[in-house]
Amino acid sequence: MTIPAGPRSPHLGEVLGRWKLIDRAGRGGFGVVFKAQLTAEPCTVAALKLAREPMDARFEREAKLLDAARSPHLPRLLDKGEWLSPDGQSYPYLVMQWVEGLPLYAVPKVRSFTNASAARALAHVAHALAELHRLEGVHRDVKGDNVLVQADGTAVLVDLGAAWHVGARPLTDTVIPPGTEAYRSPELLRFRRQFRRTPEAHYLSQPADDLYALGVMAYRLVTGRYPGPITDPDTSSAEPPRFLPPGEVATVTVELERLILQMLSEDSGKRGTAVELALALERAAASAGAARLMERPCMRETQKTARPGPRSRHALPAWLAWVGSSALGAALTLAVWTLGTAPRKRERAEEEAPPRADMSDERMTGLADAGVEEIHASTAALPNAGVPTYAIGLPMPKKPLPGQRRPPCGPGLVTLNDGCWAGPIEGERPPCGQGMFDYQDRCYVAVLVPQRQPASEQP
Repeated sequence: MTIPAGPRSPHLGEVLGRWKLIDRAGRGGFGVVFKAQLTAEPCTVAALKLAREPMDARFEREAKLLDAARSPHLPRLLDKGEWLSPDGQSYPYLVMQWVEGLPLYAVPKVRSFTNASAARALAHVAHALAELHRLEGVHRDVKGDNVLVQADGTAVLVDLGAAWHVGARPLTDTVIPPGTEAYRSPELLRFRRQFRRTPEAHYLSQPADDLYALGVMAYRLVTGRYPGPITDPDTSSAEPPRFLPPGEVATVTVELERLILQMLSEDSGKRGTAVELALALERAAASAGAARLMERPCMRETQKTARPGPRSRHALPAWLAWVGSSALGAALTLAVWTLGTAPRKRERAEEEAPPRADMSDERMTGLADAGVEEIHASTAALPNAGVPTYAIGLPMPKKPLPGQRRPPCGPGLVTLNDGCWAGPIEGERPPCGQGMFDYQDRCYVAVLVPQRQPASEQP
């Protein structure tokens, strides 16, 4: 099904229950996250997650698990309630501990990263999963974007929007549950292939699925890439899945590599339990010393020669960022941006699983995922332009952005604050999606001046 655009979200400054909304922090298929403060104690801040669909029962599941969980590696549930929209519909919201941290995969880019720090963060996630599994629940969307690492190195597993627990009533009629494609377990993919044309078949997620996803996350964390393809379930080959051991790609310690390969075992029974993995990862962290995690030089040279590195995940293609100033260019900008930022179709029975080998981040962004995307994410700017492509719901700037087209704007465009804009974007309401700006309760996209491309490369 297609996730609707959702209600007119509350404006910043509005009060929901005991909480005043002070900032926008994230948005996804199921919810919008605000930073909120307790009205009676303004110094107390929290993350308020508001459903995008009326009476979304996923929030019941998430609230039940978080309320029962007792782990420093899961956000605490502080409050819950319902927001009555102007059209009279009721949207549930949850108020959780505000976690100030970096998404897991961003940590190596800004901090000195060692085998010990990697193993420690993975141990924290394993502890969080152990608590969910103790409660007979599964997260179902374990990935680096759903792990925030605080300044002291403590990792917190967030976004239980796709979680499930024993006794929860079914919410979908798809063959497989929601989740992110690169992290699907081999047994789930085999089930999908076998029953994809049997609508009444439904895969029941298990703790082993979470542990396989933890293995994918660990491999991606230490190597910067995703593991290779699993064994094709349509063949009779008994060969194990083939991908480079992490130690051949990066300077991973033997113990950490062993645990990653264990989590990535195609035999779910060999992955162990979350408790066992958490303790083993803690031992691996203690024995790793100060060994840094770095890509092996041979792999770096091979990639430069055979497969140039991908563009930044959050950067737009150059042709789109600098599309022409004609009406056709403006329409193309709007069409591509709208397609790129529109809510994805979720909770559907997907077709064939794509290969996992060497899946870069921006190749993965088009695949189905679940929950709120990039909670508390920071912004990144477009090359040579001041348009933040990963900002969520920014207010319209009072002056034109660097590189933005100035009036006369031409057909199909609007002039706002001395700049040219495409919009309002159909079906979008604040808080707007990536790279969009709020103006009078509608969403707009900046139109940029095309950049002249050089005739030849510099020597």
